[in-house]
Amino acid sequence: MKDTTSLVALSLVSGRVIGVAITRVNSDSDKSDTYNRVQNFEGNLEKIMSLISALMKQADAYKELECDAYFRVHILCVHPSYQQKDIGAALLNACVRVTSTLNLAAIGGVFTSGRSQSLALKLGLRLVSEIRYSRWIVDDQVVFDGTGKGNYSAAFMGMRVPSEESLRRS
Repeated sequence: MKDTTSLVALSLVSGRVIGVAITRVNSDSDKSDTYNRVQNFEGNLEKIMSLISALMKQADAYKELECDAYFRVHILCVHPSYQQKDIGAALLNACVRVTSTLNLAAIGGVFTSGRSQSLALKLGLRLVSEIRYSRWIVDDQVVFDGTGKGNYSAAFMGMRVPSEESLRRS
């Protein structure tokens, strides 16, 4: 992805990548959300991206988060064998710290699994908008019908974040 910031979690033992957060600063004045929506996709990726695009339009992130720019988590992914070791929490926590360091007012992202939504809630993000997979219908067919146990929706979640400077003052 162009113009992204990536956070990577590495295994202390092997040095291999065990988790990643792909992020980007989204700015209303730069119309960076529009760029994300108008790219040309095909096949299954097109189905996923059209769901995310609809979710982002529905969320109205800049209004909901009361900001002109926010730190957007595009992808939060942890290797299955490390999912019970709080790697996702560490990555998302690091994203919140980066948001503060960049003096951005808010963080937000699309979370597509029950596990990631639960994690985001625990870290203080709130549900802004949600689309249930069972209700995403294209050409009279449910598009996502095998999403796995606990994975019922895609959700845009976000929160305002105090700047690093205001944290130092308090």
